[in-house]
Amino acid sequence: MLDKTLIIKEAQRYLARGLVDKAIAEWEKLSKEYSDGTIYNTIGDLYLKKGDDKNAVNSFHKAADCFRNEGFSHKSLALYKKILNINASDANALFSIGELNESKGLITDAIKYYLAAADSLSKEGRKEKLLEIYGKILAVSPSNIPLRNKIAEIYVKEGLVSEAANQHLHIARLYDEKGDSEKSILYYQKILDAQPLHREAILEINDLYEKTGNLEQAIKHIKEASTLFPQDIDIHLRCAHLYIIGKLFAEAKKYLKKVIEIEPAHIKARTLLGEIYSKEGKREKAWTEYLPIVDEMIRDVKYNDAIKLLESFRDIDPMETGKRLVSLYKQLGENLRVAHELVSLGDISAEKGMQNEALAYYREALEITPDDDSLISKAIELDKEIGLEHSKIEGEKTVQDLLAEADIFIGYGLYQNAKDILEELRQKEPESIDLHLMLKSLYVNMDNKEQAVTECLELSELYKKAGDVESREQILKEAYEIYPEDPRLIETTVPPVTEEPVLGPSPEVLEIEDYSEEIAEADFYLKQGLTDEARDILERLQKLFPENEEIKQKLSSLGQAIEEPVKREVVEEPHEELIIQESEILEAQDIQEPALDSDVLDIFNEFKKGLEKELEEEDYETHYNLGIAYKELGLIDDAIREFQTARNDPKSFIQSLSMLGICYMEKGMYPLAIDVITSALEKMEDQGESYWAMKYDLAEAYEKNGNIKEALNAYTEVYGWNSKFRAVSDKITRVRAKLPKDDEEGKPSKRKDRVSYL
Repeated sequence: MLDKTLIIKEAQRYLARGLVDKAIAEWEKLSKEYSDGTIYNTIGDLYLKKGDDKNAVNSFHKAADCFRNEGFSHKSLALYKKILNINASDANALFSIGELNESKGLITDAIKYYLAAADSLSKEGRKEKLLEIYGKILAVSPSNIPLRNKIAEIYVKEGLVSEAANQHLHIARLYDEKGDSEKSILYYQKILDAQPLHREAILEINDLYEKTGNLEQAIKHIKEASTLFPQDIDIHLRCAHLYIIGKLFAEAKKYLKKVIEIEPAHIKARTLLGEIYSKEGKREKAWTEYLPIVDEMIRDVKYNDAIKLLESFRDIDPMETGKRLVSLYKQLGENLRVAHELVSLGDISAEKGMQNEALAYYREALEITPDDDSLISKAIELDKEIGLEHSKIEGEKTVQDLLAEADIFIGYGLYQNAKDILEELRQKEPESIDLHLMLKSLYVNMDNKEQAVTECLELSELYKKAGDVESREQILKEAYEIYPEDPRLIETTVPPVTEEPVLGPSPEVLEIEDYSEEIAEADFYLKQGLTDEARDILERLQKLFPENEEIKQKLSSLGQAIEEPVKREVVEEPHEELIIQESEILEAQDIQEPALDSDVLDIFNEFKKGLEKELEEEDYETHYNLGIAYKELGLIDDAIREFQTARNDPKSFIQSLSMLGICYMEKGMYPLAIDVITSALEKMEDQGESYWAMKYDLAEAYEKNGNIKEALNAYTEVYGWNSKFRAVSDKITRVRAKLPKDDEEGKPSKRKDRVSYL
């Protein structure tokens, strides 16, 4: 494994001597072993230093991908904007920023970047990626017909005929949903003019012909389609459906048989054919078609439909319908109906001379209704016919015959009959293991625990005589399970030993070293000025390690001003861990928003109109996000309108007023800016960083409005909170210079009601 520290030192030595290429080579060695965003970022910076923009961009993309995969969206966003500072039309960076915005719910902002990426891709001729982007845009606003039209026009211009047809198909469906059949047919026809074999358009326009009452046109149209698509099942079914509506059954059957020739098990075709046969009074043919349909209904859990269909054809095929009804009633848990159907099947089987099958049905029914005397009688009569006569024990019968006879009685729940046979047999065969096993089972069924244990003890002696130790132990164990309180078992068996539960390993002790990644992430957020994110992590860690001094110090430092990082080209001391500097993020945030050419700008405008139309007045969060997007696009009037709506929500009242103030400032409406910012400040209870940032904005509004004294007072208050905030000391110097020299009121050091900060 490479020595990371050694390579970094070597790279820095090369860089100190101005050997940038050799420094890059060292860092690239490291990148092959460590897929690390900070390493790729450093390589990109070095390429940028030597003027190699292409390789710099490639490296920044690799860095951004690493950070996105690790969940660090802030870092990846900084890198994408860094790329755009080099190449403002980098499609991959624009697309990625769009995805990041979409993941945050900033939909309008995401669309803007997607469209900028699409514009760039179009110029590069990368049509495959272009389709992906427009797909994302349409997914956000799927019902916006003008938007789809604009995109379809671009597809036509790009030569993407199939894609344009797909958009026209969506539009046709949207008009159909709105009930505008005329426009829907117009768009379907537009597709067919460009692609006559577009089967979806063929089927859907045909459906519209039927819906609008033009059956003749529908039949003519679909008949022509069937010749174009001779193996298309859907088109043949459509033909059959229309002919059935027109009561032209002979024609309908012709097309249904074509379907069955192509796919013999096609349920829909057989259903329609069955319906036609039923209407024609040919019920046997109808049942032949319906039988596979019933099986499909059962598989699809459409039990009630299947039962209804089976009942209607019971007279045609009682055996097959009965078997399926048994299965269905079992699924539904209707046991009495199951028993009824089983008895019916037994009766039918008995009539056909299928005695064994009939007996099996009766026995299964008896498991559900064991007290049904008539059913017991039927079963016994069948047993007699099969050769098992249920009467007194006759001398010529073997032990096995008598045991079988007793087993039949047990099976029917006739325990006393079975007991009579077995107890009499005990006198003749006292050492028959099979006999005692059956007696044990009989007494268990009769819930006679003492007698069951007696049989177990006798069996244990028989097994002992036979030398079968394993069977003896097993039968004694079974005796204990049947009746553990029986005193006869105390000296004979020992209750099974309950194993002590194996305790799992004790929970691992938490170590601060296990959370090094979380601490590193908090450090990164601190360096970027993202104090809220850092605080969340550190407070979570403090709950786990309340006595840890390092975490305490980091949390206490959050209340202090964080100095701006110094930007250095050459790092004099080696680091193992590199970061994206705050200055890089701040510079990236200052880049201009992507410009949109005429085609994509038209699409964005259509998207904006559609969103505004669908947006509910009470959806304040979306109004606020839309205002942010409009502001970034320079659409200040639109932004003001959205923020004015959003401020009706108490949750976004402060932020909305703050943004309104900024918008009024950009419009040069300084008095309005002063009013809304002052209102916001009065409502703010927490005087944290947001409060002072807004106070700074108020100072700027005063300054630009010519209220020099008020501006100086506001800047001075900000200075008292954090002397390094936005170079406020320079602001104070500049504003103070605008005051008349004899105006003592403007000098903070002379005021009695204010602390001197300068």
